[in-house]
Amino acid sequence: MTSRYTYRAMGPTGRVEKGAIDARDEADAFAKLRAQQLQPLRLNAQTGSSSPPLKLPFLSRHRPLDLEALLTNLCVLLRAGADIRTALGVLDDEGKGLKTAAGKILSGSTIEAALTPLFPAGQSHLGALIAAGEARGDLPSGLEAAAKVLAARRLIRQQLFEALSYPAFVFVTAIAALAVILLVVVPAIAPLLDETGQSIPAYFQVILWLSQGLQWGWAYLLGGVGLTVVGTYLAYRYGNFRRVLDLWWLGGPMGTIVRGLVYGGFARGLGDTLSAGAPVTDAIRLAQRSVGSDSARQRIDAVLQAVRQGRRLSEALSHVEGFPTSILKLCEVGETSGQLGPMIVRAGERSEAEALARISKLSKILGPALILGLGLMIGALMGGVLTALTEIGSVAGA
Repeated sequence: MTSRYTYRAMGPTGRVEKGAIDARDEADAFAKLRAQQLQPLRLNAQTGSSSPPLKLPFLSRHRPLDLEALLTNLCVLLRAGADIRTALGVLDDEGKGLKTAAGKILSGSTIEAALTPLFPAGQSHLGALIAAGEARGDLPSGLEAAAKVLAARRLIRQQLFEALSYPAFVFVTAIAALAVILLVVVPAIAPLLDETGQSIPAYFQVILWLSQGLQWGWAYLLGGVGLTVVGTYLAYRYGNFRRVLDLWWLGGPMGTIVRGLVYGGFARGLGDTLSAGAPVTDAIRLAQRSVGSDSARQRIDAVLQAVRQGRRLSEALSHVEGFPTSILKLCEVGETSGQLGPMIVRAGERSEAEALARISKLSKILGPALILGLGLMIGALMGGVLTALTEIGSVAGA
């Protein structure tokens, strides 16, 4: 199936031409224009075409999804015969960043140095994949490898969201139901119970105290929550709370899951960089930047120093507190077989998959547990309310 593409291209004489061309996809359209000795400057799918426009709106530092699309499209264009500056010009849509990158390349900068400012924070190790592809004369493969890393990270975030969204929804719904009972239902019943002239039962008196406390002190409650949030943020941002929380995540009840994700991501980045041809010490340093945990990064510092002193990577990693055993085993296999990079990538993927499976299993348990616990709480409140209504009805009928 072919689509129609409009283009702006420079001819052999330097004259800029406009027109349209039918092609299977962007790469095919680019190749056809080059066959006509035209240098594409802009290439867009025509309105109504089944294929989306190749140009993309980018910011100076791209979001991961945008960057993934950018790297993939660059790979497609380079394999179609474009040079890197032309490919960046085709993809640019008057956004900041791509023109700057093309200018750096024109002035003699490496492709890695030109593209690295576009990467999100903590993803600078992607530049090593691109640099390795550029060094061995296969830049498209380096761009493709970097895009695959971003795609894997996106899938992990998506799976985490899907696993935790249901328990979060149950919790918020239950809290809203409790608020309605205490703020609407109980205050409507209390005056009717007073009119009966009978003493209020003890269990309903407790519910009434909770309701009155929430009505009278909701402003203080919100203020306290706000102050707690602000104080926690300031302590996390400027104090030692971030380190305390970081250590708790790594060594607390959820430590197995957190370490699987943190060190699994590190292993994946390390293996990708090693597979791209980077030295071990450089690969460790670059992969370390992608680790979001400050405590985990500090633990990996010892690995870098040990490898520089001549120790094997598997031996150095074995001294990292809490480092997954499954990654260590595959690392040893990789060192023995000479396939260290691919084996560490596989180990990182397996560690992340196991952590996600635990999260999924935990979410399946947490959802029903929240429903049961909060359901019992709401049931107790509604039981007290219904009993009070029954007493009001019996007095009214007497």
